[in-house]
Amino acid sequence: MTAVQTFQIAFEAWGALFCLIAAAAAFSTRSYDRKGARSLIALLLTAAVLNGADALAYYFRGNTTALGYYMVRIPNFAVFACNYLLMLFFLLYLCRVIERCGGNEHPLLRNLAIGFILGGLALLILSRIFGFYYAFDAQNRYYRLGSYWIMLASAEVPLLFIAHLIFTNWKHLKSIEKSAFREFIFLPILGIVLQMFIYGVSITTVASTVAILTVFLSFELEYSDFLVQKERKLLDQMIAAFAETIDAKDPYTGGHSGRVAKYARMLAQRMGLSKEKVRRVYQTALLHDVGKIGVDETILRKPEKLSASEFGQVKGHSARGSSILSNITEMPELAAGARWHHERYDGKGYPDGLKGRDIPLEARIISVADSYDAMTSDRPYRSYLPQQRVREEIERNAGTQFDPRIAKCMLDIIDEDPDYRLHE
Repeated sequence: MTAVQTFQIAFEAWGALFCLIAAAAAFSTRSYDRKGARSLIALLLTAAVLNGADALAYYFRGNTTALGYYMVRIPNFAVFACNYLLMLFFLLYLCRVIERCGGNEHPLLRNLAIGFILGGLALLILSRIFGFYYAFDAQNRYYRLGSYWIMLASAEVPLLFIAHLIFTNWKHLKSIEKSAFREFIFLPILGIVLQMFIYGVSITTVASTVAILTVFLSFELEYSDFLVQKERKLLDQMIAAFAETIDAKDPYTGGHSGRVAKYARMLAQRMGLSKEKVRRVYQTALLHDVGKIGVDETILRKPEKLSASEFGQVKGHSARGSSILSNITEMPELAAGARWHHERYDGKGYPDGLKGRDIPLEARIISVADSYDAMTSDRPYRSYLPQQRVREEIERNAGTQFDPRIAKCMLDIIDEDPDYRLHE
């Protein structure tokens, strides 16, 4: 046995084992996308059989015993059959991905591809009966015949249909899916081309295995992203529920936290912050008043002017909210937003008298959003203010109460809302 054969057998044995492990991993995540996982598992199991069969065919190649006779021919046939099945299962998996991401499956192209794949399998069976495509010499070694291009065409035409499905749905695919699908199309073709010149090494099998494992990797990353998004959704729902609980203490400001969060998100987007930063600003704004849980409801609901001691209790909600949220160490901005959203840009706010950019960005954004909602919502002692009055107040306090950059963003938002749709 040559060194090349030894390497080929070792690689394909490893590939078969790895594909089986990957299939088991895909099986464990089938609840994420049952249809997609079924096609992926079939793809991986077929790849495992392909690698195992090719390893056996190489191991027994040249063996002239009765066992060698069958252990070359049967695995050799299985290798080519698996190549067609790989395309079939990949096509089914691809259609599932396209369906999930909202693309166009092109049923006609899909059915044409399936027809060519099944036709290729039929042609393969006929090649065993009538002795074309592959033959075996007296030493039990296989070699190609002149009709190689027929089998090549039957294998490559379905790939053209599959490639068309991929590239017509390109905009719907994620980056990892684009990479995986590109490799599935081009690596096997590259393997076939190289194998025409380097006979004796099954480069096509190696390339197909790498491409399939890349497809599996894309599935695993997609599943991981699904879990992250699921956890984020749960966190968002918990924060929203908590915010509603806070607002329920004060019927005069019901929905205040949600509105402030909405305005804060608009400001963060207007400032060009990253998508993740915008999300964090929104969550922080939802919980900025969490400290009001510790304020007596009679004070919160009092329609008259508050006494100095009562106002002192209300002012204490910022420090109290920070204390509550400080336990969430993975999101320190929550505690920062709760503590410092009443600080002023000129340093005359509370509770710590922070000034300018010493005030965290989230708190500066919430300060503007909170003030806008306070002016545009009804209160027991007054109705909401006219839009022009609100605009004048924000403009007048830019650089003193508010960060001037954030105030400018709020003014732009107001100017784009001539019908005053933003207010309560």
